[in-house]
Amino acid sequence: MGQNSVLRYDDLPLDDFLVSLMQHEKDVRVGYLPASADLKEARLSVKRPALPDGPGPLNFFLLQETDALSQITENLVILSGSGKASRDLRDEALALRDFLRTSGQPALLRIDPRYGLVCGSALEPVDPSIRWDRPGAYAAVYLVSDPGSPSLAVMEYIPQELRRRFSELFLKYNQVPPSTPSFLASAWKKLRGGSLAQPAGAPAQIGYRLVKLVARFLKTRNLAPAFISVIYKGIEPADCPSLLLDPRCAMTVSGHYDRFFASLSELA
Repeated sequence: MGQNSVLRYDDLPLDDFLVSLMQHEKDVRVGYLPASADLKEARLSVKRPALPDGPGPLNFFLLQETDALSQITENLVILSGSGKASRDLRDEALALRDFLRTSGQPALLRIDPRYGLVCGSALEPVDPSIRWDRPGAYAAVYLVSDPGSPSLAVMEYIPQELRRRFSELFLKYNQVPPSTPSFLASAWKKLRGGSLAQPAGAPAQIGYRLVKLVARFLKTRNLAPAFISVIYKGIEPADCPSLLLDPRCAMTVSGHYDRFFASLSELA
């Protein structure tokens, strides 16, 4: 097993993957899929045609990121699509937030310091100078219950004259007011030899549980046809000889090719 090996599958039919997952969970010892802990990232894609009057393709990226300052790790789902489909992105992000909450998973929507809920869109911006949509747009759902989680508590990056607008949007879409970063309150503990706590409600890793939750969401919203791409870190096909996934969809590389995109700027 190569520690830096990346095993990637692109555009597998989602229903086929879920059948493999069901078999894997019945007897995990057989290894019909790699272990849940090996899952680095996943992307669930809805292959809708890109029509002038339609919402077009929609991607759900299941990611994990670590804040550079606090070293707090956050899990999130990013909904990405066309800038022309900003209303659809907003509606699906709100529906996903509600679905996750009713499924027992805390969720809060990120309000971007300039764009508001849908980054790359002029739909409902914080900054009034934004008048046009970019080619791509995205919305981010963080799997936390704490509005002071690092990626959500961004008030300090917003000009004073725009903070009221930001607060209104945050309250509108999250039903709680914005907060200051929670890690600041516990910074003294770290300086005295302690560690900063993870945000409340954040799962330890992406894992198959989140994949199944988002797949269930797609079905409730009649979003189809759906496909899944997955990235596993630190394994190779030889490590899982019983895999049920189509080997023609597999790609094995070494190094740091373990992300679907390098930065969010690629999505908007």
